[in-house]
Amino acid sequence: MKHSFSKLALVAAIAAVTTTAQAENFEVSDKTTLSLFGAIELKYNTADEISDTDGSTESSSGYEDNGSSIGFGAVHRFDNGMSGYAEIEFEHDANESGGEVLTDKAFAGLIGDFGEVRAGRFDSIYTNAFYDLVDPFETASLSEESVMEEDNLIAYFSPDFNGFTFELQARVRGDRESDSGEDETGLAGVVKYSADNWAVHAGVDDRGAEEQEVNGEWVTEDPVYGLGVAVALTETLDAAARMSIQENLDGSSEGDDTTFYGASLNYNYGRGSVYGAMQQVDPDQGEDRTEFAAGVNYDVVENLVVYSEYGNYDPADTAVGDIDSQFEVGAIYEF
Repeated sequence: MKHSFSKLALVAAIAAVTTTAQAENFEVSDKTTLSLFGAIELKYNTADEISDTDGSTESSSGYEDNGSSIGFGAVHRFDNGMSGYAEIEFEHDANESGGEVLTDKAFAGLIGDFGEVRAGRFDSIYTNAFYDLVDPFETASLSEESVMEEDNLIAYFSPDFNGFTFELQARVRGDRESDSGEDETGLAGVVKYSADNWAVHAGVDDRGAEEQEVNGEWVTEDPVYGLGVAVALTETLDAAARMSIQENLDGSSEGDDTTFYGASLNYNYGRGSVYGAMQQVDPDQGEDRTEFAAGVNYDVVENLVVYSEYGNYDPADTAVGDIDSQFEVGAIYEF
């Protein structure tokens, strides 16, 4: 299952001075904690890709990096009970010498009784609330709807109101950043309710700051809507489902909208998990497709996980370059 997550935001959220076991913390003072964390992720992957418009496939394999990273963060606790935090995470290729180092996340925030405010580059609240319900995978992920880019973001996370929470996010691009040369703002919102063993989510991302050139003019994307539910069936078995409707631009080859129906299961057997998901992708125009993927992981020792995953994506015969199926084995060491 995915092992990447925001470690410093978790620290601030629980108003503590320690992060997860996969981070080294350094007490600068009784109010400030610095953290170092990262992961080495390697995999051997075999994929069958559509190679011709008749649906023929061609197999290729590779021993690859799967998103190795290193990150730094800080949490400072103020006398008024609030906490400020910052985090930056870089991705690098552990298999290559002289490869690129890219910024994956970089954000700062403030948390207190009022909730949490965050600004910078971080994960989309829409993706976290809906797509992640059916994406426990390291690589064998199913198709994802289009959402606003994860940069130039400002977000607010509410406190818990007897199980109800809400999240708001804006992507703000001034005329210097936007493709159209005009100020652009995208908005997203999610409402959640959590009970003892279940939760339900609803939300929208208007993709207002996502621009495309259509017939020589820059136009904004149309919105995407989501509904999701997660249930703890037993102490070791979890289930989730989601529906997302992506409205498409006029003239899109997929028609007016594309609907995603997905469901997932995760069974924790003690030293690891067995997990899987299935999804129906239904465009107004073009072929429907049914995707599925499954995986298993095992905790070898503390912080070291090995896993294996398989995915089948049922692309159209004419989708040259798309992955038809893939299989991989991999290992993740976190610190």
